[in-house]
Amino acid sequence: MSATSDHAPLREDTPTTYYDDLIRIPGMRSPPDRCRQAKPVGVCRGGHVVVGRSSCETRYCPDHWPDWSEEALAAPLRRLAAYRQAQDGWGRRLVHVVASPPQDRRYSVREFWDTRTDSYEAFEAAGVRGGVCVAHAWRTSDAGDELYRAAVEHGDIDADYGRWRFLREISEGWEDLIQYIEAAPHYHAIAPSEDVSGDDAPAGWVVDNMGSLSRFEIDDLACYEEMVGRLAYILSHGAEQLDKMMTTYFGEVHPAAFNPEEELTAEELAKIDEMVEAAVGLDDGHGPEECPHDGCECRVMDLIHLDELLADEEWVQSVRDHTDGGERLAILRGTQAYIKGLTDRPPPSAQSDLEGLKRWLKRQGALTTDRSNRSPPTRQSTFAPSVVWSL
Repeated sequence: MSATSDHAPLREDTPTTYYDDLIRIPGMRSPPDRCRQAKPVGVCRGGHVVVGRSSCETRYCPDHWPDWSEEALAAPLRRLAAYRQAQDGWGRRLVHVVASPPQDRRYSVREFWDTRTDSYEAFEAAGVRGGVCVAHAWRTSDAGDELYRAAVEHGDIDADYGRWRFLREISEGWEDLIQYIEAAPHYHAIAPSEDVSGDDAPAGWVVDNMGSLSRFEIDDLACYEEMVGRLAYILSHGAEQLDKMMTTYFGEVHPAAFNPEEELTAEELAKIDEMVEAAVGLDDGHGPEECPHDGCECRVMDLIHLDELLADEEWVQSVRDHTDGGERLAILRGTQAYIKGLTDRPPPSAQSDLEGLKRWLKRQGALTTDRSNRSPPTRQSTFAPSVVWSL
């Protein structure tokens, strides 16, 4: 996705704000406990079990905020597409606009969110009928911009590589990133409008038209992908506070003003759902497409195929023929036992470490193989206790 530039600087110096550590951007907080557990996520035809961490799909998690982003994109994309389909001619025109409040004072957390409501009035005064709004608390600073320009000039990144993406990737966390950004409240909207005039914005406000989107056709995937590009960009560094909604709707696009089920046919709604899934990638899953093991170019399959693979003697032999075939098969059988619920839960040490989980799965597989190779115990008398073979 190509970068979209923010509006021009609004002032020489940015006043200190009250919200420095309370409002961040997605992916810049500590992950919740539920996302740290390692687990098997796939298997390849080369016999490798792929392990990964379960996704919490929370917007503040440094590892899994992109998973949150998929769902966060789908809802506004679906609503915008439905609204555009319900309009005629120029009524379908969509623009990307930014409204910035007076920048000569500092904002508290409460004032920042309250001002978002004021931004709706600024948008509408400038000719916007309604839309999807994403609040932004930060912009890149001169230091961040200079670092980005230098990376482009030296050929370290392409010219269309996003500034926010670049600064996020070179930062080890919020404390690092804060060196390259500065507080500057502003509000992005993807919104229907035939004409935007910043001259009509309320006193002290600046409304910038960032550009129009292409003509909308309900069955044209490119139209949806263009909306996704804009939405993904503004969500990637939107204002993230734990108890606040980052995305809101206003004006004619608000649920109180527009109901897709009343305006469109079932066929139109089904087509929009189909195109949204394709554009956002909701049906792609979260696992890797190619095996991450060195030298293996096999595609990763869902674990539901594991039973079928292990029942194929030819395939099992092909795995056994590898130098480390015995280890691969042990991990495969340990994984099979694990997903069938035939083992205890992995210990905390294995759940918190990907390599540790592989070692644990290997042990479980060895136990399973050892048990299957033993002869059944011989009953000595009718009074002898039965033997229970435990994993």
